Amino acid sequence: MQNRLIAAFGAPAPSEEERARDDAAAPIAFPKQAVAETPPSPAWLNFFSRLGSHRGAPVSVAAPPIDPANLADALGEVAVTRTVDGRIVDANGIFRRLTRCDAPEGRTLEGLGFRARAQSAQPIDLAEPTLTGRDLEITGPSGFRIFWWRDVPVRDADSNVMLHGFARDVTEERLAREEQEVARLKAEALNLTKSRQLATVVHELRTPLNGILGMGQLLGRTHLSPEQQNYIGGIRQAGQALAQLVDDLLDYSTMEAGRFKLNTRAENLRQLIESVMEMVAPRAHEKQVEIGATVMSDLPDLHDFDPARLRQVLFNVIGNAVKFTQTGGVLIRAWPETENVVITVSDTGPGMTAEEQARIFGEFEQAGTAEARSGGTGLGMAISHRIVQEFGGSLSVESEKGVGSTFTIRLPLAPTESAAAFVEGTRAQPSGRAEALRPSRVLLLAPQGPSSSAIIGLIETLGGTCIQVGSNAEAERRIEDAGRGADRFTDLIVDHRLAGGPAGTLVHDGLRRILLVNPEDRGSQPQELYDAWLIRPLRERTLIDVLRGRLGGREPAAATLVETPGSAPTIETRATAQPGLSIVLAEDDAVSAMLYATILKRSGHTVTRVADFPSLLSAACGDTPPDLVISDMHMPGGEIIEALGNITSASSLRGQNLPVIILTGESRESQHAQVISAGAAHVMEKPVTPDALLSSVRQFGTAAMRQAS
Repeated sequence: MQNRLIAAFGAPAPSEEERARDDAAAPIAFPKQAVAETPPSPAWLNFFSRLGSHRGAPVSVAAPPIDPANLADALGEVAVTRTVDGRIVDANGIFRRLTRCDAPEGRTLEGLGFRARAQSAQPIDLAEPTLTGRDLEITGPSGFRIFWWRDVPVRDADSNVMLHGFARDVTEERLAREEQEVARLKAEALNLTKSRQLATVVHELRTPLNGILGMGQLLGRTHLSPEQQNYIGGIRQAGQALAQLVDDLLDYSTMEAGRFKLNTRAENLRQLIESVMEMVAPRAHEKQVEIGATVMSDLPDLHDFDPARLRQVLFNVIGNAVKFTQTGGVLIRAWPETENVVITVSDTGPGMTAEEQARIFGEFEQAGTAEARSGGTGLGMAISHRIVQEFGGSLSVESEKGVGSTFTIRLPLAPTESAAAFVEGTRAQPSGRAEALRPSRVLLLAPQGPSSSAIIGLIETLGGTCIQVGSNAEAERRIEDAGRGADRFTDLIVDHRLAGGPAGTLVHDGLRRILLVNPEDRGSQPQELYDAWLIRPLRERTLIDVLRGRLGGREPAAATLVETPGSAPTIETRATAQPGLSIVLAEDDAVSAMLYATILKRSGHTVTRVADFPSLLSAACGDTPPDLVISDMHMPGGEIIEALGNITSASSLRGQNLPVIILTGESRESQHAQVISAGAAHVMEKPVTPDALLSSVRQFGTAAMRQAS
């Protein structure tokens, strides 16, 4: 480049001082200059910047006279020389052809049709030098063009400051960039529209699904033959799978639309894990798969987190483990680790290949056999992964084909202030949980597996001792060897699968015999041989109460059993013992209205059904108001917020508080909070089960009647 410039313009004549210093003519050396942060400049612009000035010194020292127009013409770019007030002194041929002006001297850029491509509404004065570069537009013989323009101030031979302006054509580059931006915005808008449409469709699915599941439950409580009960069981199973699909799609659309957020509050993490296990346990027991959990004693009970979202993650991960496990079982562990809480879910399922592990958290990705994949959508694990990321944690998997898988959830959950203070104040001594079973020495007669591992781990983390044996003969020998000394066993826990042997009939002073049984198998076990029962999956509080003798009989334990059709009094039967309520039911869907009305009437309540908001206000605000209002969130003739305001005002004038229960397919916490603040007593998401509905009616309706009396 240096040789080309010398050939084009000639070398500058050396001064007398330079000749005296070096007889040999030195080649022209161009000083290095840092590249500007603006778009890359052509070589000739850097050349003149060196001769003229740097960006930090706007006016340079005198430079050898070089005609910039000749250089710009050679490079096919625009070159213009202007005075400091913006008047053109000289321009190259490209500029003259571009502006269709053969004599631009004395004119301005604006006068020749140039205009700035402003990023704001504020006007830009083109007479001001553009030292850092900017885009200018002009419409000439070649049509609309865009030039990236930069001015370099130099002094001429008379020491006058002049502006050498250089510009290159960037039309295609800028238009392509703008087209890409328009396409990006259009794609984002289209994606957002699709997400909203998906959310709307999924929301509308909840109304008919509510009727299918509710009617199925009502039908299952009538007198049916065993064959009909099997058919109802199939309907219930398919309906629950569809409900899970609806929830997954709704969460997915919420995330895609950018409306997903966490709602944290202080919650008991251990109880949350236990509740999820109880939801999943019936499926595990149906497949003869064991399930158990151990929560370490040094994990504080209360943490700040979103319980609904964490429950969803655990339900997906644990449910997935149960789904793919055919033999063995699933073991859940939880413990604190530095500033995180770690929850692992290990199964003895088929395991995964490295390729399956790499895509397990992708959307609509599934692993396993075709039969196993047919029971899901491939969204559960992807949604769980994104929820854990929202927590600021991680969800990972380790697996070996043919052995099993372990999913690890790490969450940066901080204990609540009270829990943190408790942990800090008792760091030097064991916590209450760590000492809860210190006197207990337990012999566990059960097959080896995740359930036994969970029981042993739970007893030991609570301070007790537990020894597992796999046969009645070994249990009998252990009990005899221990005798009645300090090493004697205080409790014998017998798994129902090994019950009936000699260990169950051994009699020793102070040895309590406890039967460990699945809920569905309790009716086939001999009750008279045992002092107490434990129902799987175990709750920590129940285990402590039984082993410490606070639950000595079967009645308290029976309260924790999972209800099966015909095996225990339903909520409906118990509710009839209470006085019936006068209830206004506002529901525009005929099937849902029939479902709710049937549930309420069978429980002894009087139901008045309305199908729109004007009728609801007439029934709720009249001279004889009801005891309770149950209303769908969306009905013809108005808005729920306005209706709640009118109902609240009318009941306040009477000196009463009329509770309103809202039924909705909306899952957004913000909308629930808005409805509660408007006067609703409770919000229930569809599909609503009969038991859940009657429980809410009993809670809020009974409270209202007590207040009225």
